[in-house]
Amino acid sequence: MAAKPRRLEVRHSQMFHMTLAAIGVALLVIAGIYGAAALMGEAPLSQRPSWLMLLCVVAILYYVVRSILRFRDRRPQVVIDRDGVRLGFGRDMLVPWDAIQWARVRGVRPTLQLGVDAESFTKARVSLWNLDDNLTSVPGGGSAIAVRAAGLDTPMRTVLEAMHAWKPSLRPHR
Repeated sequence: MAAKPRRLEVRHSQMFHMTLAAIGVALLVIAGIYGAAALMGEAPLSQRPSWLMLLCVVAILYYVVRSILRFRDRRPQVVIDRDGVRLGFGRDMLVPWDAIQWARVRGVRPTLQLGVDAESFTKARVSLWNLDDNLTSVPGGGSAIAVRAAGLDTPMRTVLEAMHAWKPSLRPHR
């Protein structure tokens, strides 16, 4: 008799997000020192508009705050268990096994792609244009959800293997 598959929980990677936050803070400190030196006339100002520099500082600050929040968030973002695939990322939804037609891992930065029914796809509220979300749609994939691995603590190949352990009949998609 085969062993019962194990529940898999995927969380935000603490190392990834703390490193990203530290780099962002370092960049903000460097920008602050350079800005102070420019105000005192010690550093040359370039021809770039100051609003552009301010926009860069705001963007870096956003990612620092986001990284700290994700570092502190220890809730599972993807769970593979007997009920199906649970997706977090602010959605907290269950995609039951019978709603998943196919699964595969694709891309240079591996992304888990799930072919799901139309109802699950609609509930996931995914978009191609939100570059800051771990869930997105698959271009040309119909009702398919992609889970980006960036900033997660488990490789997507491991997630796919866990899915096949729970549902051996899950077919790969070409």
